[in-house]
Amino acid sequence: MMPVSKKKGCRAVALVIVLWAFTLISAALMGLAALLQRQLGQEVAALQNARALLVAESGVQMALHPNLFPADMEAASRELSARLQEGWRGPKGGPEIGFVVQAQDFGGEEGRMNLNALLLGDRNEARRILTTLFSGWGVNATTSSAVIDALLDWTDADEFTTGTDETTENYSLVGLSGPRNGPFQKLEEVGMVRGWAQLAQEAREGAAAVDWTKKITVFGSGRLSLMTADEDVIEAWLGLNPGAAENFVQARIGPDQTPGTQDDVVNLALLPGAGAETNRVTTGWGDLWRVTSTGSVGGVKRTLVALVSRNPPMVRARWVVEQGEP
Repeated sequence: MMPVSKKKGCRAVALVIVLWAFTLISAALMGLAALLQRQLGQEVAALQNARALLVAESGVQMALHPNLFPADMEAASRELSARLQEGWRGPKGGPEIGFVVQAQDFGGEEGRMNLNALLLGDRNEARRILTTLFSGWGVNATTSSAVIDALLDWTDADEFTTGTDETTENYSLVGLSGPRNGPFQKLEEVGMVRGWAQLAQEAREGAAAVDWTKKITVFGSGRLSLMTADEDVIEAWLGLNPGAAENFVQARIGPDQTPGTQDDVVNLALLPGAGAETNRVTTGWGDLWRVTSTGSVGGVKRTLVALVSRNPPMVRARWVVEQGEP
């Protein structure tokens, strides 16, 4: 017969083993639960992101309607978002759902200055136009000149340096990637041009507080739409003095005094020299429109940018805008 003290010792060891095993199993179960919870959270987040993109796509599809103009976007977004919310509502309600098409971004893409058409054309003309534009933005002349050289280097087909800076073609010296030696393929590439970040900062912090992404494009025909272009872009494009297009832009909004409506009109009599530039400007809205639509599902928001043709209705390009991108 085993002594009582030995029995107690065996029971104590067994208890320690059981507790140790229980601790290990508990830790494993807790780790598994945390892993499953994390995976579930990721799947829910992915689902919400996908749903938010679908909602943003609704805004793009709405903007294809040929009778909608920029000034109509806010009211149309509210009305159709309410219908979308009602259609997605379940028995227990559901998250808030809707989209917003930014009215100021819904307009002719040809109202922005096309860098590709400009830089791949007459280089002297390109330099003149860009110098005028950047000066109006409050950019330092030295910064402006260096960036224009870099823009020309980025888009030309050769590897020779433009201007006096012998390093404009050698981006590796400053740890950057480029140049393409060809036309820009997307707007984000403009931000990669050497010196552009400095130029953008000077423009943003200047008196006019310019957001360059609202002024420049790399898409479209290369003709500037006088119906949608900003005053500073028109003046630079046509070689006018600062303020020369002010009366033209004020009159363009039409009798209702609201920009982006159907009564907007181009009066070339108020724009000296524009009538002779028929191969470089257009007086219509333009066929290519940019639509920026932000969809939201609960607290998740995604922004979709699309280039659309409205005659016939067609989406020509679309991309998702991540935070911090133009």
